[in-house]
Amino acid sequence: MTHDIASAALETSGLRAEHASLLHREFSHHVEKYAEGPAGWHGADDIETLVGLEGSFQWFEGGLPQVMTFTFDAGAQGSQGTYVLSGEDRLETGAFSCVPNNPAIGWAFIVLDPQGGSPRPLIVSGMMTDAEWDILIALLNEVGPGGPVQPAFSAIRQIA
Repeated sequence: MTHDIASAALETSGLRAEHASLLHREFSHHVEKYAEGPAGWHGADDIETLVGLEGSFQWFEGGLPQVMTFTFDAGAQGSQGTYVLSGEDRLETGAFSCVPNNPAIGWAFIVLDPQGGSPRPLIVSGMMTDAEWDILIALLNEVGPGGPVQPAFSAIRQIA
């Protein structure tokens, strides 16, 4: 009966069998390639890498809309580099380091080390990634004396 339904659907759509076969093959290839891939939401305990952090983000730390740009140092992809944070009345530059979640720590984090300022740790509470590990949205918590500051703030990748 399933074959009859599929045949009827093909006939109704006007799609020829060879085209349907090609589409099915491409869909199957896509499923196999990305089934176990990184695309999707990763909670605080499921962040295997921060290699996708490089780039520019709408950055809402402190509730203010700003732009954050991360650039990894050569040979340090996913672990350290420089950043520029700019807003309406603010320009901050510095170095950063980042660490993915691992059993010894239990969460992923980023440390911003601004020129002329004190280091600021940020906990990566979650992130949405694409199939290449590019971070599309990150949910970040500032860290205060009592631990993570709530609510978390968002960093949303700027798409050029």
